[in-house]
Amino acid sequence: MNQTNQRNQINKPAWFILFCILSVLLATATVLLNMPPLTDCHSEAPVVAGQYGFRATQTVVQPWQGPHHVYGTFSVPDRYWRDRLYTARLKIQGFTEELPGTSPEGGDIDNDRADPGHYIKRVYLPTRTALWFLLTGRFGDLKMPCHWWLVIADRTG
Repeated sequence: MNQTNQRNQINKPAWFILFCILSVLLATATVLLNMPPLTDCHSEAPVVAGQYGFRATQTVVQPWQGPHHVYGTFSVPDRYWRDRLYTARLKIQGFTEELPGTSPEGGDIDNDRADPGHYIKRVYLPTRTALWFLLTGRFGDLKMPCHWWLVIADRTG
């Protein structure tokens, strides 16, 4: 009996410390997830000559759901669809991701909802990058569609 009481007395402070740590982590995660955007939206695409920028029409940012739950949806003119003359990049607040494959046509979705002369493109962001935005306090920026740009460039050479 004496040994059981000793173990319970040792475990109570350990459980209390664990509870405190988990509470702080939960509070920190809640604050980071609900932070407002740190930067204003820019009206112009971050492009140079020979590049064409398209702002996201919608974003889904739920990295806790796992892969394929962080993406932007773009409305892109048909002239860039299935054309091997272009390359595509995703730009978000100083982060640039070269899109896999040799052309921007991968990831097309539900083109019945596209405006005439356009197609809908979904571009995924790696979950680890979304978590980096969270940990650096820029999760609010990531959730704003105005910060997501699909940049399509003329392929040279």
